[in-house]
Amino acid sequence: MTAFQTAEYDGLATPKRFAQAGGRAHPFRNPVVLQAQKQHFMPSNTFNRSLFAVVLSLALSTLAEAQSSVGVRANGMGGAFVGVADDGTAVYWNPAGLATGALASVNLEFGEFKPDGPGDRDGLNHGLVAISLPPVGLAYYRQGVFGERPPGPAVTGDQGREEVRRSVHAFTTSTFAISLLQSLTEYVVVSATPKFVWGGESFTVDVDASAMLAITRFRLGVTARNLTTPSFALDDSGAEEAELATEVRVGGGWGSAWPGHSRVVVAVDGDVVTRATPSGERRDLAAGVETWWLARRLGVRGGLRGSTVGEARGVMTAGASWMFSGMYLEGYWAGGDAGERSWGLGLRYSF
Repeated sequence: MTAFQTAEYDGLATPKRFAQAGGRAHPFRNPVVLQAQKQHFMPSNTFNRSLFAVVLSLALSTLAEAQSSVGVRANGMGGAFVGVADDGTAVYWNPAGLATGALASVNLEFGEFKPDGPGDRDGLNHGLVAISLPPVGLAYYRQGVFGERPPGPAVTGDQGREEVRRSVHAFTTSTFAISLLQSLTEYVVVSATPKFVWGGESFTVDVDASAMLAITRFRLGVTARNLTTPSFALDDSGAEEAELATEVRVGGGWGSAWPGHSRVVVAVDGDVVTRATPSGERRDLAAGVETWWLARRLGVRGGLRGSTVGEARGVMTAGASWMFSGMYLEGYWAGGDAGERSWGLGLRYSF
């Protein structure tokens, strides 16, 4: 254990002491922060608020929509995670959030997503192996994506709507990502994530970028993915291609004891630009709640998500975590529309 880690667990890792230990002060850690990190539960008078948050989240979750994205916790919260991202899955959701999370995190996940529309309609497996040790995060993940194919001849009526739908193709990509973090101020961290992506019959290099603002119990994040709008050949000849459009998403979060362990976390995310899916364009607004019980051995979460463009196309999501042998066994399930069902399981170890 390093001098800073020892001091931190003693609750004495002030910027001055950290500097004396030969390190650099963490942008989100100070004596107040470290004292908060030692609090694992809220006072009993917050029990009713925790229960209300869970009931509210599950009651509204019928508006949520599943997505073929990695992250068991994130999917369990309906996809509201850009302002929360604090474990290894942050490499996908918002790498800058790693600065506000654990000193180290290891995540192993897998699951399945079954979309409607052309492409791999039998099921798109998704999985992740991630290791975070700020200021660096590493991840390999496999996920189903929706790529836009070149538009065909213009037609009208019902046939025209069918042609538009067929211009979106579902396929699977495998990505190796390296996230690099940089503090700009005491409260702001930015990150860049070069990615090596395999999809269809081709390989390409892409990059994501993100930022996180963290002030006491509030966080605000933004993530931009697929900045190079990569294209992938769907067959050996290369005649058919699908392009991944740039996605921009913002999110905010509140934790009852942030930057320490919080018993209640509430988050809201929103897409800045529309995204193409087999069921039509989407621009989502998502909200989620995560709560912890039994001395942080049990976590329960749920969320809501719906498109602000066209029909809501919602489904139900829920998730849970259980600690054993110092690790968390986690899972989520999303059901509703036939083309938006998914599930996932994972193991997470953080310290």
